[in-house]
Amino acid sequence: MGASLVVLSSVIYASYGVWVVLVGDAFGNFIQAVLRSVLVVLLLLPLAVRRKQFSPIHWRRDGWLLAGQLVCSLCIAAPFYYAVSKVGVGLGLGISYAGLVLGAFLFGRLFSGERYTKDKKLSTALGIIGLWCVFAPNVRALGILALGAALVSGLAGGLEMVINKKLTYNAMQTTIIMWVATAAVNIPFVFLVGERMPAVGIHWVYLGLFAIASLAASWTLITGLKLIEAGAAGILGLLEIVFGVVYGIVFFGERPNVISMIGMAAILMAAAIPYVRHYNSRKGTIDG
Repeated sequence: MGASLVVLSSVIYASYGVWVVLVGDAFGNFIQAVLRSVLVVLLLLPLAVRRKQFSPIHWRRDGWLLAGQLVCSLCIAAPFYYAVSKVGVGLGLGISYAGLVLGAFLFGRLFSGERYTKDKKLSTALGIIGLWCVFAPNVRALGILALGAALVSGLAGGLEMVINKKLTYNAMQTTIIMWVATAAVNIPFVFLVGERMPAVGIHWVYLGLFAIASLAASWTLITGLKLIEAGAAGILGLLEIVFGVVYGIVFFGERPNVISMIGMAAILMAAAIPYVRHYNSRKGTIDG
């Protein structure tokens, strides 16, 4: 059961790119982040209140973590939306996930004192090689800004993982804090760049489905992690890139070039090494 939930979360997370393409340019980069975050909070809030999931926020103790959450929120949603809309589902997800893995290693070392083992060094090297393979043939055609936005989104996602691990609140409250931060930090930029609310149309339906997917992905992942080991979950989570590439090919006719595919294969290897070693050392099981 646990493994099935984590696989399902990977399928849903990978669909993010699909929803970005379907929503298209109807919403600005920042206003979609705000509206999606508000919808997720509205879906979660009644359930959290009913189950009494809220505890007092320790502003003095957790102030720097919450400030970091704001920074991450600014660097994840809008850049990812921009990147996928410009470079496509498979490529956007591949670069973003590489950034997430490298960011988790880097920030885990800096802020949580996690050991930077030989496995992680090898993963970092493979990740950098993979990123180069992906960037090199695409920079001229797609632009450094879009590719860089995907990388920034992933790096910020890695930092957010470290922050969420250090926050002591329950999963539902932490999730609500994350989405509230995303809405709050993007609102000023909506007015700064002059983004406007689009007219009523099918894109609103797609945005609503995107919000539901965001909520479902978080719920299935968190629930699955309670049933299986983190190492096994990490291995299964790699399927996000695979599904992302498949979605791009099936729904939008994307055809990544050979060098880019080699780069994404290197990224998959980079992400798999530490998880496989951890999983084997524990001799765990992915059955839940």
